Amino acid sequence: MLGVCEAQPMNATLTSSQSPPVRAGAPSYERVIRAGLLLALTAVVALIATQSIDFGFYDLRIAALDSDVHASLFGIISLGAQAAAATAMALRGANSSRRGPWLALAGLVTVLLALRATIAYDAGLLLAPVAVVFLLCWRLTSDDPPRVRALVRGALFLLVFSFVAHAVALKIVTALGYGYNSWPYELKGMLKHTTEMAGWMLLATGILAGTRGRLGDLRFRGWSLG
Repeated sequence: MLGVCEAQPMNATLTSSQSPPVRAGAPSYERVIRAGLLLALTAVVALIATQSIDFGFYDLRIAALDSDVHASLFGIISLGAQAAAATAMALRGANSSRRGPWLALAGLVTVLLALRATIAYDAGLLLAPVAVVFLLCWRLTSDDPPRVRALVRGALFLLVFSFVAHAVALKIVTALGYGYNSWPYELKGMLKHTTEMAGWMLLATGILAGTRGRLGDLRFRGWSLG
């Protein structure tokens, strides 16, 4: 005969070592990764298409579509992606035992964003802080799930490629005899801008995806996200 067990009251108080329960319906890191990949791919395809149309048909007369200009549509999107990465780092720091390094990383990326928006690209000036960002991101995400870690490292390599392209691609194109108003010059620009934009998008995605718990449980200065 089956007996009827009396329901035991649940302890409503969490001990200091327990984590709050994950809210139903909060996105998992897999969903975050898929959304970030889709967004980055869409932005890259759109940049290539619009830049090609602007150059091929309008001789770059539509400034809003010229990704070489920070104030253009994709220039703003790329700057916004870097700002999103800095925000993701700050959020992660607020919910991590390694708060100091994460917040320092967020601050450094914010400084790089300000420099990027206000001065001409100088690879020599940026080399040291960019290297610090690379090493900190690599180290701080080393314990993340494999897919998250792979995404972060893929994003870092895209950013390294873009950095190198900014430094040497123009010299290569010029040495091959191509000038400003040429397809090789435009392809050079599309290559460095798409990898930079996608790199920051995917880095923000990976850092958010690797945050402990679900996004719905993220708390930053008392505010709950999700």
